[in-house]
Amino acid sequence: MVVPKGGSATSKLFMDVAYSTLVIDHQSEETRNVVSTAAFNVFRGLAASGFSAMFSAYMSRLGYSLGEIGVAVTLSNVLGALFSPAVGYMLEVYSSRVITAITGLMISAALALVAFSESMAALALGYSLFHLSIHFAQPARMVFLARVVDRGRLGTVVGLTTSVFTAARAVGPALSGFMVASYGYPETFLALAAVSAAGSLVFLALSTEPGGVEKPSRTSFADSFRRVFSPDRRLGLLYLFASLDRAAWYLWYPMLSAHLLSRGYDEVGVGALISLSNVIEAVGTPLAGKLVDRVGSSSALVLSEAAAALAAVLLALPAALHSAAAMLFIGISISFWIPSYNVYVVKVFKNVGEVFASVNAVRSVTSIPAPYLGGFLYGSLSPLAPFALSASMLLAATAIASTSLKSYEFPEGREQLAGVR
Repeated sequence: MVVPKGGSATSKLFMDVAYSTLVIDHQSEETRNVVSTAAFNVFRGLAASGFSAMFSAYMSRLGYSLGEIGVAVTLSNVLGALFSPAVGYMLEVYSSRVITAITGLMISAALALVAFSESMAALALGYSLFHLSIHFAQPARMVFLARVVDRGRLGTVVGLTTSVFTAARAVGPALSGFMVASYGYPETFLALAAVSAAGSLVFLALSTEPGGVEKPSRTSFADSFRRVFSPDRRLGLLYLFASLDRAAWYLWYPMLSAHLLSRGYDEVGVGALISLSNVIEAVGTPLAGKLVDRVGSSSALVLSEAAAALAAVLLALPAALHSAAAMLFIGISISFWIPSYNVYVVKVFKNVGEVFASVNAVRSVTSIPAPYLGGFLYGSLSPLAPFALSASMLLAATAIASTSLKSYEFPEGREQLAGVR
């Protein structure tokens, strides 16, 4: 675009922006929805990371044991298993945009609940509501994006929209730790509740309903539950892989902040360590998304599982340097998991929302005993035990990703191998 001589820098900037807007006008709906998702992720990242970083530390400060914390987390897995199939049905029938916004309000309600009560029942219910919001949010956002973004660029878009989420998560734990030290837990949780609610309102104001996209054929509510228990071979392998991954993480991850407190850190130190992993996530997720588009999602899943196994080993070691290194590998693992898992499901399956919800249901069932078992092993046997068990399970998941999952992502390779045989 030609700018008149003598024009100010402001006018040049305005004209450049106007020109850029005209260039992407044919993709304006896609651009608007991607931007609105990214904006929503900023608010949600701050609130969700603050809650997850401080929740087990909060229960620990209230006098609850690691075993009791594990019980609270276990209840959330039970509810997640019960409600996940319903999420799949809702995403195939109702608006993924509206459901996405509701997940932010669920986080607000969870934070408000734990802020106003110290009872075990209220804390368990609050964590369960938070956990349900995650069960709803991940498939809802992916269905929303899959309906407006070309699949050849989906990994990159997921990486970019997630990077702002992880950037906010990098700030959330450290900020929450500072706020807890300065004002207290209830005040911090209420502030985070307001942030999450604001994110939902911003998302609804900026986004539009995807148009011109053919939805999968509608299914009945009962069929959504029946299909969870009658998977084909592809879905069954994904069940096994995702269940190993979830159970391995849940042996220790929900109690991570309490574990770090037992290592001698205070709330500020715990928040700083968790923020370190989130910084790695924020930097790594866009790069991982591009790598997924180039080399495939199953290869990226192998890297994710291997990094998680190494993190579990490092957390079992006592030195402060080991804890910092573990947070680095946690960040690497999650940065690869987010685009690779989401893109794998979109590439391999048709009813994306239903598959996400079915896998979440099965993951929840198989991980129900994991938090309690992790707390029991930690307190009764050795602090090393849950981390050692977790690492072995993650290595098994790595093997599945490198063989079975890869064969379904690239079926032509499996057919060629069968021909050779």
